[in-house]
Amino acid sequence: MSKKYIIIFAAIISLLFVSVIWQFAETKIILLLEQASTKMLGKPVNQITVLDDEGIPMQLYHDGQKHYNPLFIARAAQKANLHRRLTDESEDFIKLSNWLLNHLSESDSTCLALYDFDYPKYGQKAPWSSALTQAVLMNVLAARAGMQRDLKIYDKAKRSLYSLSPQVAGLTYVLSDSSYWYMEYPAAEPYFVLNGMLSCLIELHAYHELTGDPLAQNLFDKGFNALIQKLPEFDYHGYSYYDLKGNKASRAYHQTHIKQLTKLLELRNNNLILHYRNRWQKADSYPVLWQMLLNPRPKRVLVFVLAFAGLAVLIYLLLAWTQRKAPDDPDHS
Repeated sequence: MSKKYIIIFAAIISLLFVSVIWQFAETKIILLLEQASTKMLGKPVNQITVLDDEGIPMQLYHDGQKHYNPLFIARAAQKANLHRRLTDESEDFIKLSNWLLNHLSESDSTCLALYDFDYPKYGQKAPWSSALTQAVLMNVLAARAGMQRDLKIYDKAKRSLYSLSPQVAGLTYVLSDSSYWYMEYPAAEPYFVLNGMLSCLIELHAYHELTGDPLAQNLFDKGFNALIQKLPEFDYHGYSYYDLKGNKASRAYHQTHIKQLTKLLELRNNNLILHYRNRWQKADSYPVLWQMLLNPRPKRVLVFVLAFAGLAVLIYLLLAWTQRKAPDDPDHS
């Protein structure tokens, strides 16, 4: 086989193989690359979760700094609470919820989980709080209060919920009297982060189901109205924006948006949400090369090209080596 045909054959095999793998396992591959980057360079490309000596989650960021991120701790507490309910093993849930209880900033009307580090990408200066974190926090505190029948902790949960009311903690943007947008990253001019808003709605519904608090239902209804108003703006050729500042969602976040919209449809049927869930789901099922043409994200394309090129070179070298060895094979003499 000539060198030209070896190159073509290696390129075709590599393209087909990497495309199939990327189609079904792209998000897992990206996570593995984050872990590999952390081991080799001491820091991830974006961020990765590590544990401190007590088993509390910390976020290791691309600049090499580690911080306690209350959202990730609250999410871990939610998982631990689910495990507790299934097995009666409460140690992890108590440990994680204790960390949150010990790091609250409280007033007569609010109970906030504060970030003690800056997040320049979205203009956040420490200390700052997040509607998304508050929404997860209130459910963790309500679950802890229910487990121990502790009214003091339940009061903290209620004040965490109240922080999502307009003009209370600066976490809610009023689109109208009947529509509120809950800001993952608070700002005078909202970034309108979609996954944060969708999570807030799901958490508000869960809190109302758990406690029957009418405020949670009211905030859910007004947030749902805001989502219906803004959702079409997040569409980009069948793919989703991460926010309305022009940042496109990664495939992992795009798939998260699909799952969140599916969950919302279970809570309240709506034709607009159904339309975009189906539209985004269909786009995510297209061949990955077509996805990259319709939704070109430079980093995503770069990683794919590097994987394709690396495999193509490996296949070429292997084929070239077999061609050189062939004349020495007795079967060919």
